[in-house]
Formats: sequence, C-alpha cells, structure tokens
Amino acid sequence: MGFTEKTFAHLPARESQLKEPPYPKSKKLEKTPGEQHLDVEDKDPVWLKDKGDMFFKRHDFTAAIAAYAKALKADPDFLMGKLNRATCFIMVRGFGACAEDCDDIMRQIEGLKPEEFEADKDFYNKVKARALVKRGAANAWMSNFDEAIADFTKVLAEEELNRHLGPHDVAALARDLAVVKNRQASQAVKHKGDALFYQEKYDEAVAKYEEALEVDKENEYAIANIGVVHLKKQEHAKALECSSRALRLIDNF
Repeated sequence: MGFTEKTFAHLPARESQLKEPPYPKSKKLEKTPGEQHLDVEDKDPVWLKDKGDMFFKRHDFTAAIAAYAKALKADPDFLMGKLNRATCFIMVRGFGACAEDCDDIMRQIEGLKPEEFEADKDFYNKVKARALVKRGAANAWMSNFDEAIADFTKVLAEEELNRHLGPHDVAALARDLAVVKNRQASQAVKHKGDALFYQEKYDEAVAKYEEALEVDKENEYAIANIGVVHLKKQEHAKALECSSRALRLIDNF
C-alpha cells in the first residue's frame, strides 16, 4: 500500500521519510552542517536547563553544572541557567565560581534599560534577590565577610527583593547574617592570636583563640590553632582532641 507525501512535515499523520519536521525558528538553535544529526533538544537552552535541574535533584551536581554550561553556551544571557549553576557551584564548594556567576547576573540585570527592567520587574527582582543570597553565601565561605554582609543586608532591607524569598527564608537569612557577623568578629580576634603565635608567644595566642571562641564557639580555625599550639608544646593528646573537634565541625557543615 502506498502513502501520499505529508502535507505538513511536522505533523505525525501519514509519516513520510521524504521530509523532516522543521526546527523552530530561533537564533539560539541555528545548526552548522556538522550538527544536523543533533536533535533540537541537544541545543535548546531551556531543555538543557531542565536537564540540569533533574541532575540537581538527584544530587549529581557535576552533571548539572555540565548541562547548565551547555545551555549557557547556546544562550549566554540565560539568567536562570546561570543562577542554577551558581547553586551547584556552592554544593561542590566552588565558591569563587559561584560568586563569578552571580556577578555576571548582577551586571546583566543592572545593564538593562529602564523599560526592559520594568517590562518584567518581578522576574528580575526575583533573580536579583537569589543571586545576592548565593553570592553572599559564597563570599561568607571565602571569608569575604564585608561583601557577604552587604549582600545579605541589601536583600533584607529591600522589600521588593525579600518578598520573593518568603517569610521562612527571610528569617533564615537574618539568622545567617548574624552568624556571619559573629564569625567576622571572632576572626578579627583570632588574627591577633595568629600574630602572637608567630612571635612564639603560645600561651598568649591560646588566650586570644579562646577569646575568639567566646564570640563564635564554632570557629574551627581558632579550635584548630589551639591544637597546633598543643602540638608545638608536644601535648599530643590535647592536640588530637582539638583537631578532632575542628574536623567534626567541618564535616557537619
């Protein structure tokens, strides 16, 4: 039995091998002659972003980063792809890369013309709020406390930003801001202890480290450095105790 040729190539009725379904008209999906064998999905940024989301839910962060990177190669201005990749970078402790992605997002949004921003204001404020939170978290991990505090404070202070997070996340962010401020103050005291340590004033250094722990009892740097002092003094049992305590804190982050 013979079949007539399909009138419309993209319709399933009366399948024909003579024509292929047309690709959607999009500058992001243009194919070179060497890529004709690829499906549309292989280059579609939204499809690739959805694949990245699927990998993220499976905790396969490396695969998710690869999917988001491919989406961004096809569309470098894809904000959601860049925002989700920043989240993955945090999960694999790529804090510098996370901050860079968030910097790009902020530059992109701030570079919009007023009429472009106003046309989709809610979307851009939502992305901006989340980018600031992620960048703040990354900077906190890298001990860039001033930058982290500035980002967290901005989100908490501006209602048009924090309303996109919801009450629960806003409360959590406020707690995180307090934690970062405590760590900053604790580290300032700990650095004074470091100076004393390098002068071989070990007892005075330990006093400063203990003072730092009064501000932030979970400051793993101060705890570990007390262990180093004990090691210098050949007090091995105490050194082991401090090192193990610091490692437990790190493992539970």
